[in-house]
Amino acid sequence: MAGWVASDVAISGGRLKISTSRLWQLAETRALFDCSYVTVRGVGLTLEGPKPQFYAYIALDSLDETIRRSAESGWLNMLGDKAGLEDLMDVKSWDDLKRWVAKSWDVVVGAAVRRLGEGVRCELEALKNKLDDDKIAREVVALALLLIQAEKLGVNETTLRYLGAVISGAIGGDGYVSAAEGKVVLTSGKRAVALLWKAALATHGIEAKVEEVGGVPRVVAFGNDAVKLAGLYFLYGAPLLEEDERIINYRLAEAVELGAEGLSASWEGLRRSEGGGVAAYMTISEAGIAVKYNVYPRDAVVLQFESADRSRVELAARLLKRAGVGAEVKRRGDRDMWYIKAATDMLAGGHEKLRKALAEIVRKAVENGWVDADKAERWLKKLEEGLTLKKGWPEYEVRLAKGALVVRYRSTNPNNIKQET
Repeated sequence: MAGWVASDVAISGGRLKISTSRLWQLAETRALFDCSYVTVRGVGLTLEGPKPQFYAYIALDSLDETIRRSAESGWLNMLGDKAGLEDLMDVKSWDDLKRWVAKSWDVVVGAAVRRLGEGVRCELEALKNKLDDDKIAREVVALALLLIQAEKLGVNETTLRYLGAVISGAIGGDGYVSAAEGKVVLTSGKRAVALLWKAALATHGIEAKVEEVGGVPRVVAFGNDAVKLAGLYFLYGAPLLEEDERIINYRLAEAVELGAEGLSASWEGLRRSEGGGVAAYMTISEAGIAVKYNVYPRDAVVLQFESADRSRVELAARLLKRAGVGAEVKRRGDRDMWYIKAATDMLAGGHEKLRKALAEIVRKAVENGWVDADKAERWLKKLEEGLTLKKGWPEYEVRLAKGALVVRYRSTNPNNIKQET
């Protein structure tokens, strides 16, 4: 929510307000805040056809309640557990959080100066007295927390998760991802905020530069830094809304394409499991985030991950989706246990790096005499050849979902969508 508030959301009159012509942005806002009021204020005529201009608002109480819960058991609580930040656990509202950030501004400026040099100190110190203004605070508060967490906690999977969530809001607002150009752009109306972004990214191992286009400051990451940023955006960003082609976030689709370069898959620990079966571990990683799955070559090659922590299983599902395999998060009976599972045919449609690692597991199991060679040969044929398409032809996804046949085509190019329709 803190990241989303920093995008196209305005705060005034005790409300969070958003105006957008993008259905995906409206859908993501509703998924995060459960909008209480949505209307259409007009229709714009564009080259892509008529576009309704949606207006939605949510009571600020929604954000206040989230902040209160976060101070009790979430992000704010985690930071407040560190020396000197204990009063962060007493924060109960958006106004409380703004005041706390203003009081802790020296820590924020110090963290930024250590990464960017003394030349930025005056610009950043000037922001402190502007934090009562929600126009400034909504862009600054989450960045301040990112800099403070980097100072107090360093860089690890947990801190990268919050970085990814905040990035989501910045990209979803005026930012964008370009797979073709290999870059991620975050736009801000103020140079000081852009400098905070540069510092926050630097503390998490991502290099970016601040530039101005048409007088508007923006932060740009290229190459491997853009790949890492795109990966974090996909893994920890906005909700994945895929039920309807009209609400697909094409910025997220670009991030998927760009992030492919940073994906890796490896295996270890091939062993006999209980009951005489075979098992191994498969690790898929991207943007510094790694998940270890179980692989079972039995009646089929099965990849599985389960945990009592649903958020961990959802991360495993996103990372597997990044590897080209869509697996739905399911609950195991009435137990508090969640899992994802994918078998040979699904895995054969995955990324080449994943298929190659799975094929190595199968070959090693055959060498050890633990898997029937004829059965393994059928698996290897699928894994090595993959599910390929005729060159230049459009790719459709066809699957069964809740008893219905779903045929889906996606593209970041509106002209392609029109052609396939």
